[in-house]
Amino acid sequence: MMVRFLLILIAFHLSLASHALTISADVLNSELKKNYSFVERSLNQSDLKIETSSGKILFDPLGVTVKVLAPFKENYRIEGDRIEIHDVFLDQKQIIDIDQLDNFFINILMNGVDNNSQAYSISHINDATIEIISTNTSNLIRFSFIDNKLNLIRYKDSIGVEHGIELTPL
Repeated sequence: MMVRFLLILIAFHLSLASHALTISADVLNSELKKNYSFVERSLNQSDLKIETSSGKILFDPLGVTVKVLAPFKENYRIEGDRIEIHDVFLDQKQIIDIDQLDNFFINILMNGVDNNSQAYSISHINDATIEIISTNTSNLIRFSFIDNKLNLIRYKDSIGVEHGIELTPL
């Protein structure tokens, strides 16, 4: 009888402790500004093909650099209101105005999340997953955590390709 009571008491305390660890928007914003290595897998529903790329995401005070190291070497520099795309193999560069893209994922990555935003809603799926849903386009981004550390980002892009980005802190 006493063992059962202790087990119930321990389970209750673990339940309270896990509830206290629910990931907040502040934790997500902090984790989004860290440097990571990544492995990205994308699934195109039309041909059911999974493609994999890997690289690094590096933040600095002026912006973010994404270095794709495999299978092709590409660098993406997001700074201010522009993205510079550099195909290292072909040594070609292109600059795109971010406003022309209207990319929900890039906006969240660069600006973080705001609990009071009218552009999207924030849902806590469980204690370790936050979902951001755009109010006007129904875009959805899922951020999953392990031990309060951002571990996985999942989203579908504008052409229907599903992306999963596994992150490892640098």
